[in-house]
Amino acid sequence: MAGGRIYVRGLCITVNVLLLIFGGFLLIVSLAYSLKQTIELEQRDASLGVLVFNAFGPLTVLLSIVGVYAAYKDRKWVLILYAGCLTVEWIALIIIAVPLIHVQPKILEDRFENVVPLYNADANIQRELNKLQAWDQCCGLQGYSDWEDQIPESCLCVQQTNSSDSPCQAVEIYILHNETRRETQELHVHTKPCGPILKTHMDFLIQVMIGLISAFATIMIAAIVLSLVLGLEKMWSSSSGEATLNDSSERVKHQLSPQALP
Repeated sequence: MAGGRIYVRGLCITVNVLLLIFGGFLLIVSLAYSLKQTIELEQRDASLGVLVFNAFGPLTVLLSIVGVYAAYKDRKWVLILYAGCLTVEWIALIIIAVPLIHVQPKILEDRFENVVPLYNADANIQRELNKLQAWDQCCGLQGYSDWEDQIPESCLCVQQTNSSDSPCQAVEIYILHNETRRETQELHVHTKPCGPILKTHMDFLIQVMIGLISAFATIMIAAIVLSLVLGLEKMWSSSSGEATLNDSSERVKHQLSPQALP
């Protein structure tokens, strides 16, 4: 019995250490994003997902430290209180974070749909699109026309000679020198639009986030169960002892009862 109890305590401490690692990861992500936002003065653009990290990260770190302390010191009332607080956090995670994962791509999609023409878009959106266009060799969300006549360098590509499946296409843009003089210029831009590629990246991100939150929630459930097992151990031991004592008393009474003579 003592060996099993030591095993449960060690397992509880291990699970809470894993929970501490998850909470630390969320905290580091939220701090890194907050620092980036402070440097670039973009607080108003903070995503909902990062706001969730800001809330769950520090709370998880604090609770996991309490859980490790309570399991190591065998503080039963602290373990029960810890299990209750962790249950509340688990319910909040399911209610808030899970729907938010599915809403976030829609928010980003609506945000990008309202930025055409792209040369008038926010500087942050243009910077991210330029990275995407240069990396994935695409241009615009629906096509190069999203940039109108101000196509950036990240859209340009080198036309491959003697190739029928070239990823480039020739387009003509107007260059305005003054109010009366305007001339055309031919450019070769990437044929692929970036919209479908961006959606693929967001779908992959959704799958990763669902996996992380599922693992996070599973570890929280394990920590809750193990904490309750340790915290309520005395109550269960008392009930088991009373049942054993009652059973022993019944056996004694039965053995001492007079038997009929032949």
